[in-house]
Amino acid sequence: MLIPLKVIVALSLVWAVIALGLQVRAARGGGRLDRSRRAGSPVRGIAYSFTVAMRPRHKESVRRHPFKFAVGVLMHAGVILSLLAVLLLLVWPAAGATVLSLSRPLLVPSLAAGLLLFVRRTLAPDLKAMSVPDDYVAILATCGLLALALLYSIGGASEVALLIYTALFFAYLPLGKLRHAVFFFVARGEYGRRLGYRGVYPPAAAGLG
Repeated sequence: MLIPLKVIVALSLVWAVIALGLQVRAARGGGRLDRSRRAGSPVRGIAYSFTVAMRPRHKESVRRHPFKFAVGVLMHAGVILSLLAVLLLLVWPAAGATVLSLSRPLLVPSLAAGLLLFVRRTLAPDLKAMSVPDDYVAILATCGLLALALLYSIGGASEVALLIYTALFFAYLPLGKLRHAVFFFVARGEYGRRLGYRGVYPPAAAGLG
């Protein structure tokens, strides 16, 4: 039964990659043409956008809310590690199981962070007012993945359950808010490219121009 399930997970991943690729292509082709005179390097702008500009001290939201930032980082770290471990299970089951077992110290606080973010979204008036059903689905789907990965690592969930859930997770990935896992990098890169083209990124004070 595991081999057909692994094929389904692989096909689900292929679907996610193709669907997200088409969405990225459509999004990047929809922006206005920049007719300004080139004043800098788009490549340097992108590099700055993904390095210096991402430092916590450069982001006001992080400086003002360091705990919330740390909670988000913790949850995302657990998700990335869980997905990588599941993909490893497809081709090297023993190694994937070992990675999940060793990841237990991270998975516990990562799941707690995800649940905290869900509770905060349901209780905070400002977040609740701007939330749509997909916001809750995305967080719950993420928490479900973390919970199953954690249960699998302690023998409380089967590999079959983890693979089925991962296949559904990949199938949903391009359809909802979880696609920000890809579009964060696309938007960040495009932002850096445009500001680099205009000579705004990197700023002279950064010493990278």
